[in-house]
Amino acid sequence: MEELFGQDTLKALGFGGALGFLTGFTLKRVFKIVAFVLGLYILSLIWLADTGVITVNWNALEKFAVGFFSSFESFAKTAIRTVSFSGSFAVGFLAGMKV
Repeated sequence: MEELFGQDTLKALGFGGALGFLTGFTLKRVFKIVAFVLGLYILSLIWLADTGVITVNWNALEKFAVGFFSSFESFAKTAIRTVSFSGSFAVGFLAGMKV
């Protein structure tokens, strides 16, 4: 049993878990900031369009948003498939997203 959970194995699990936690924690904060800025941008577009300062092509904006999110989803799926996550990294990542 000691061979299975030797000093090096425990270090690797701890290191992977810590990296996963930090990555998840950081990504959660970055996504919140991006969502806030994007929300302000959309609100400013709505306000400027309502006051008559600008004219917004909402169909083109919708097509851009759909294309952006589908390409982001494709990138995330590819990254998850190609990068081999250790179990401790995944657990740490989820813990970081929860905090």
